[in-house]
Amino acid sequence: MKLYLPTIADVPTLIEAWRRRLDGTTHQHFQEQILAQLESDPKTYLAQLDGAVIQVELELEDGSKVSRLPSISRYMWVDNAPVGRISLRYQPGQVELPPHVLGHIGYETFPWAQRQGYGTSALGQMLDIARERCSFLSYVELTTNADNLPSQKIITANGGIFIEEFEKPATSGGGLGRRYRITL
Repeated sequence: MKLYLPTIADVPTLIEAWRRRLDGTTHQHFQEQILAQLESDPKTYLAQLDGAVIQVELELEDGSKVSRLPSISRYMWVDNAPVGRISLRYQPGQVELPPHVLGHIGYETFPWAQRQGYGTSALGQMLDIARERCSFLSYVELTTNADNLPSQKIITANGGIFIEEFEKPATSGGGLGRRYRITL
């Protein structure tokens, strides 16, 4: 598995993967927004994957809207196809994140590719990218749902230290979360 920055030629493959990911699932708020943007404006979607600051509005789970933070996003790529996605979100020049952003790094391994080590590998590779491209970050924080044991294992396998359990805000769907920190 390698982290891959897709090109315009990869858009049909990405759309197919997101449709497959969303097929038959209940509300998947942010995933639905990714698919919609891929279908309506793939050039802007691709440009923002590599840290370009593009004024794109993001709708949070409670319906409020915010400006999307810059991010470095990559797809987990196996056999010429995406098996997941990982993103490093940041505010240029500072470690702090706005209250509606629960962590610096978020990731998802698509259901058909889970439990194969892709998430663990992707997080390790993204930490290297963070060290290389975001020298202002001394650490990154990641959050999971309290019951998401596979994600917690991925984080701790990459040096994550448990910080706290907390109530997630409505802008992030609510519920109990766990916060971890990885020193860069």
